[in-house]
Amino acid sequence: MMKRIAITAAVAGLGLAAANASAVAGPEADAKPPRTCFFASQLNGWRSEGDRVVYLEVGARDIYRAELFSRCHDLDSALTLGVRSRAGGTSICDGLDVELVVPGSIGPQVCHVSKLQKLTPDEVAALKARRKK
Repeated sequence: MMKRIAITAAVAGLGLAAANASAVAGPEADAKPPRTCFFASQLNGWRSEGDRVVYLEVGARDIYRAELFSRCHDLDSALTLGVRSRAGGTSICDGLDVELVVPGSIGPQVCHVSKLQKLTPDEVAALKARRKK
């Protein structure tokens, strides 16, 4: 009987230790950043930073930073920019979902996006302050 109580107590102790370990790690350890999407038709403007980074102005105040797989020629001198969904729909949620179409001197160039990140309000403010300088 005593042996049974000791085993039960040991098993209960292991369960408590596991529960405490997950509580210490918290739900944040398992949480992924929220997926934010937009429609290509919501693009209001854009600005390039060199030939590998583009800031996309979406909707009223959202800005997305698009990093390109490789150099995108004519990006810094382009007057227009096309955004095309590669996922087959119109929703853009990830860098692999989108490609940029840049008109060039010898025809349109397709520039593939490797990473797409929605900027936080603080990052948007810092970007706007940097533009004013």
